[in-house]
Amino acid sequence: MGVEAVNLKLWDLSEVDKAQTVALARECGIPPLLAALLRVRGMDTKEKSGEFLSPGEFSDPYLMKDMDRAVERIRRAVEGFEHIAVYGDYDADGVTATALLYTYLQEKGANVSFYIPQRDSEGYGMNMAAVDTLSREGVELIVTVDNGVSAGEEIAYAKSLGMDVVVADHHQPQETLPDAPVIDAHREDDQSPFKELCGAGVVLKLLMALEGDRGAVLEQYGDLAALGTVGDSVSLTGENRLIVQRGLEIANRRERPGLAALLDSEQVTSTKLAFSVIPCINATGRMGSPERAVRLLTYRDPESAGLLAEEIREENQNRKSVEAEVIRAAEQKLEERPELRFDRVLVVCGEGWHHGVVGIAAARLCEMYGKPCIVLSSGDGEARGSGRSVEGFNLFQAVTECRDLLTRYGGHPMAAGLTLPEERVGEFRRRINEYAREICPEMPFFTMKLDCTLQNRALTPATCRQLEPLEPFGAGNPQPVFALLGVTLTDVRGLGSNMGHCKLYCKGGGLSFECVRFGVGPGDFPYPPGSVVDLAVNLQESRYSRGSGVEILVRDVRLSGLDRLQCQRDFRVYEKFRRREGLSREETARLRPTREQLGAIYTLLPKIMGLKLGLESLVLHLERYGINMGMLLFGLDLLSERGLIQFRIDGSMLSAEKLDTKGKKDIAQSPLYGELEALTDDEEKKKE
Repeated sequence: MGVEAVNLKLWDLSEVDKAQTVALARECGIPPLLAALLRVRGMDTKEKSGEFLSPGEFSDPYLMKDMDRAVERIRRAVEGFEHIAVYGDYDADGVTATALLYTYLQEKGANVSFYIPQRDSEGYGMNMAAVDTLSREGVELIVTVDNGVSAGEEIAYAKSLGMDVVVADHHQPQETLPDAPVIDAHREDDQSPFKELCGAGVVLKLLMALEGDRGAVLEQYGDLAALGTVGDSVSLTGENRLIVQRGLEIANRRERPGLAALLDSEQVTSTKLAFSVIPCINATGRMGSPERAVRLLTYRDPESAGLLAEEIREENQNRKSVEAEVIRAAEQKLEERPELRFDRVLVVCGEGWHHGVVGIAAARLCEMYGKPCIVLSSGDGEARGSGRSVEGFNLFQAVTECRDLLTRYGGHPMAAGLTLPEERVGEFRRRINEYAREICPEMPFFTMKLDCTLQNRALTPATCRQLEPLEPFGAGNPQPVFALLGVTLTDVRGLGSNMGHCKLYCKGGGLSFECVRFGVGPGDFPYPPGSVVDLAVNLQESRYSRGSGVEILVRDVRLSGLDRLQCQRDFRVYEKFRRREGLSREETARLRPTREQLGAIYTLLPKIMGLKLGLESLVLHLERYGINMGMLLFGLDLLSERGLIQFRIDGSMLSAEKLDTKGKKDIAQSPLYGELEALTDDEEKKKE
């Protein structure tokens, strides 16, 4: 029993300059709401807004360095009927990039095959064993897609076996490029104007160069390129926006049997791809053989595509089950060693956890705990896994600082992958947290970006239609999140077969409305009816036979009038105490309750026995006694240590009960007071 997780998301609510917004709306001839959204996203002039809303045309593909060399070598291979192998990757971007080039070359009558490495046994990118396999199969030209720019040794080995290589990639190159034609906009000597293409986008530009007709290539392959672009979470601006806009139009025609088989009858949007189609494609790489996804996207027979799509859907459902099991197992590990929950960087390791889902598990735990999280799976003396971070903490740099403990690692500021000997996991946990303490004494908070406030009277289908010019939504151009402030909850009801969701009944500004909070059941919803709250919401138009309405989807809820930032800061002080780090006198004062304050906390408990109550509501109620979040948690620990209560805090919910006790309990004798003073004295001595 005790504190499991406390994570109250901070809101970064953009300020909107009314006068400048109205001016931009008039200049561009657009609604003020659209102008406000463009301004907060950096498009604050007519020129920038126009460029975003109508991105123009694709740049000349030959502006990409080595495009001429790549085209010449591929054309020669096609004309000479050389055996070409497309070497891809097991995620949605790599799969679609492979399907793009493979389909194009097939249609040109080329002698072509494809190779996708296995996530578990081979990992990302080229490897020597795969090169040997392709050599034995008589491959004469390898074209890497969505990988290859860092495969200098493997490419040199392929060339020593008599094979040529062309690289089409979008990852950051190393100091030395492979000895091969390398198409990658991130090369220092690349002259192309748009640098944010994914692997499928780079292949699309390669096909435009091969074909010599950009429009025809986009018309034929735009749906696949859009799938890879959304799947890789690259910025949906510039040429990526062109790809996805046109690709969605093509996808809605349902002309590609494999993609059509993964879609339902609803309109295809970038959100639909992100949450329905792409997880299925990724599941093939996470759970089994990713080459099935390539086959699905290249099938011409609807019946065969339908059968394979159903198999892949079932595998995605299995992925969800395995993912949930790993998350539960990781939470159990943290329960067994509760001190780990208060680390700056969570490191959780379990034996035999499925490698294909540890990255997803890390992302879920990162959101649950509001801090960087690394999930490792151990077996045969090795631990391998992935980590996810929060904005403001460079996880890749933190992992790099521990590189002497690792056998392999890679990543970027928000995510990292790593492998190390199992016996070094404990030392790695200590070292990465030591680094985090040095570089980031106060860790950044998990923050949600909100575009602007919205009046309740604007919750209409007409408002939703004003947002349509911003689509498609995705990375770099997320679906707008609006703040509805000072809303009164009138009722909270469960939704779904297992009551895992909530319908919220609200009123404010003289209007009543309903909204949905997915993923939170009524038993875990921290605010009772009558609470005045702020809502962070997405809006969607719903069309019916008799007209249209608006769906209000709740992303987060906070209690109006409570300083969440201060709550988080006080919780971080409490975490410092639980880690037994030195505390300043000011920090100690924020934690140590008086006898009267302990009494106020204890008096509340009969009212919540057998129930769950939101921490924010408790803190707001206890503010009159000078009790903050850290003091509440420390006070609960004191009462628990003295045998007066037992409690559990999970997320933003407290459940507690009084215990039957005999005789008086002297709170002043609690060892926690002594530990608090000792930590304070240690810190003060350091200052002297």
